[in-house]
Amino acid sequence: MATFLLAALFAITMCLESIAYAFYEIKVNKNKSSGIVLIILSLIGLVFPIVIYLSGD
Repeated sequence: MATFLLAALFAITMCLESIAYAFYEIKVNKNKSSGIVLIILSLIGLVFPIVIYLSGD
């Protein structure tokens, strides 16, 4: 259980940091395409480890 909580916490933290950088790309650098792709990839990176961990039980 502790391993799952650490993995979930790490995934959430990395997702939030990636989304924050994606908004920076969209607003400051005016790069919408890479910002949107980065948001999609960070959401996949949030969901994928949690699903894989839970399906292993």
